[in-house]
Amino acid sequence: MSPDLERLLNALWERDNSEPQDRARWNATVERLLGDVCARRPRLSREHLIDALAPRYREFRRARRKPSFLPPKA
Repeated sequence: MSPDLERLLNALWERDNSEPQDRARWNATVERLLGDVCARRPRLSREHLIDALAPRYREFRRARRKPSFLPPKA
């Protein structure tokens, strides 16, 4: 995974899971990172970038989720 993508996914995670007083800061970070990517890729629109990120972010969230139960002992 590219470092830019990893930073963006982490910022999205923090924005969605942070305390209410920190959400504005994380939202600003997400917006800045999205703007940086769009500036480096002029043919890529913001909407296409967000659409492309959606499945990766779902996968990222699933990987970070803690299991709701303990697995059986082997």
